[in-house]
Amino acid sequence: MKLAILLQCHKNPKQINMLIQTLKHPDIDIYVHVDQKSNIKDDIMKNKQVFILPDELRVDVQWGKFSQVEASLNLMEYASRKKAYDFYWICSGQDFPIKKVDEIVRFFETHPQNCFRFWESKNFQGIENNLDKRNTIYYPLWILGNQMPRRILKRLWIELTGGYYKTFKLFRRRYSYKLQSYFGSSWFAVTQETWLWMKTYLENHPQMIQYYKNCNCPDESFFHTLVMASPYAHQMTDYLHYIDFPKGSNSPRILQSEDYGDMIASKYLMARKFDLNSQPDVIKKLAAYCTCSDD
Repeated sequence: MKLAILLQCHKNPKQINMLIQTLKHPDIDIYVHVDQKSNIKDDIMKNKQVFILPDELRVDVQWGKFSQVEASLNLMEYASRKKAYDFYWICSGQDFPIKKVDEIVRFFETHPQNCFRFWESKNFQGIENNLDKRNTIYYPLWILGNQMPRRILKRLWIELTGGYYKTFKLFRRRYSYKLQSYFGSSWFAVTQETWLWMKTYLENHPQMIQYYKNCNCPDESFFHTLVMASPYAHQMTDYLHYIDFPKGSNSPRILQSEDYGDMIASKYLMARKFDLNSQPDVIKKLAAYCTCSDD
């Protein structure tokens, strides 16, 4: 079994290097996408199992826009050209393992399935909700983003088009591809077979990429929609991340030492979000735990 861990990074190279060192294993290769805005590329460790995406594949990743999807596609494309892997696992530079690397490898060896977390939307509950609204109307690029003026404009646009739970017919987009939309976490793992199916589908249906460029938070729908349309939709298990997302927040909480016990006891393999600058102790504790010998 060969696993490619695909990291999206933009800051804290020391923390990224700790993550890479903790994941060292003969069956794991690591690919790193450094945000185009970031200058940390030269500070990230490199070896025969760590690959940094070249500058021409680096993307200016912006919150709520298609750029994060593009970064994930570039990571999977680049890794699959280097080598045929059994799994491609999209993670962040602010993640950290909460299981020993041998346990992570054993999990993938014994679970030959795609790992996704899905959220309740029309396709699950039969009623259109605020998730579906992300795809049903056209979002001009200038209102997408997390800055307060853009958030206000986006909220006004949503209300004008019918609100979060309804879309007036005048504003409802016509899908340029014939797939039902699904939604979930942007951190996932796919098998080689699933990735090759996705790649072929997108090559034959480039209009799907164009459509998603004007969706809101497309990284939390694009790959979920693809995998549910694939022949591998039934080969699914839950995603692999421990995340504490406070209600009403746009970002997960920074994990602390007080979370250590819950993380270790959980079923998950990886956790996020961590910050070496503000909460170094929990990362050091996890690094010691994940690299200690069972002997």
